[in-house]
Amino acid sequence: MPKYEELVNKYARRRKENLVDTLTAGLSYADNVAVDLGLIEESGVLDTVTAAAPFAVIAVTEQMRVILGKKTGKAGFSDAVQRMLKTGAAMGVGALAAAAAGPVAAMPAAMGTRALLAKYRSKSLLNLRVQERTSRLRSLRDARSRRDAVPVSRPALPPGAAYLEE
Repeated sequence: MPKYEELVNKYARRRKENLVDTLTAGLSYADNVAVDLGLIEESGVLDTVTAAAPFAVIAVTEQMRVILGKKTGKAGFSDAVQRMLKTGAAMGVGALAAAAAGPVAAMPAAMGTRALLAKYRSKSLLNLRVQERTSRLRSLRDARSRRDAVPVSRPALPPGAAYLEE
């Protein structure tokens, strides 16, 4: 069982990837804002690059962790898929916000959605872990009570010896 400090360090590292994913999802709408403000001219290439950038960052970071041996291939793929789904959902909400209120609303909507989905996943996994540990403690308590319910027979003592009563 990992110690408390190890768990804190493990989850602190996870927060960094959530921040990176949230920022890349939000920055994917930066080109739309820049076009509306007249800072750059509209081009289809920039739209494609900024839409694909968050997914490329996720794929590269997860693959690096697999190559460096920090994760197995299966865990890296699973984490990449989960991160990409959250980012895709956030970008979808950002697109809806952009259509409804303009591109300026897209960035906060995408970043907020991504952050909310990460928080929801964290809380649901915490709930699952608590339920599993509670179930494990109940089964240990039941096993102990069954063990204590069985009378213990003591071996016979030689003549003249007696057990001390507790």
